[in-house]
Amino acid sequence: MSVTLFLAMTLFPQASNTAADGALPGDRLVRLVADSRAPGRYCTADAHWCASLAEVPEDGRPVLPIVRAGDAVAPMPPVADAAFSNESHALWPRLILLKEGGFLAGVETRTSTAYSGGGGSATELRLFRVAPDGQAAAAPMLNVPVGASLLIRACFGERDMAQRRGACHDDYNFAGEVGLSREAASGLPVLTYVTKATAFPRGVSRLADSTAKPRLKKSDLVRERDPECSFSRRFRFDAAAGVYVPDSPLPDCSAYTVP
Repeated sequence: MSVTLFLAMTLFPQASNTAADGALPGDRLVRLVADSRAPGRYCTADAHWCASLAEVPEDGRPVLPIVRAGDAVAPMPPVADAAFSNESHALWPRLILLKEGGFLAGVETRTSTAYSGGGGSATELRLFRVAPDGQAAAAPMLNVPVGASLLIRACFGERDMAQRRGACHDDYNFAGEVGLSREAASGLPVLTYVTKATAFPRGVSRLADSTAKPRLKKSDLVRERDPECSFSRRFRFDAAAGVYVPDSPLPDCSAYTVP
């Protein structure tokens, strides 16, 4: 099954454009909460904006249409990726309302796979722009990893268990958050992206064989922050490219973000 995102705009007057969640007046980041009247639908606190995910049959062209007052418009590319053994989708529980009208909405795509004695999953956020008339961009404006968790088996016998002091899995975690910057912008808002990557036990790496390392010390049985993949960036909209670009290149954190 592929996933279709439905963003429903109510016909009530536009809400006031006041600052929220640290944004400058004009652009606002608002949270979505579950709508008790419609399972699977999420709305802003005033119910002015609502969104939901729905699945469509595989025999139809997988699209990500935006709907306005019940009328579907602007088919968008599929969000599915068949390269992974398992994939699921969730609505990003926020909307970025734009001072010029319209908003940015997101889909969180989670992929997972299994290893021998372990497994991993990773979540990617894809933000799409929707114009005031409901027309949607044909591709994501931003695509960044926002979560990952990997467990890789490191014990294959009693000797390994002793070497590892019972810590028989390498554990990698990654978390990222997208928000609004306080920096003023003439067009689309500046976005922030803050990440944190950690590994357990201290000193492990997916680029090296853990079983070949020296015996762990008790002091190694801690979660260690990776300074290279724990970073912050600002993304500004590049009108020529039609996407958000970071203020400096992102490091290669695929050891955390690719299962």
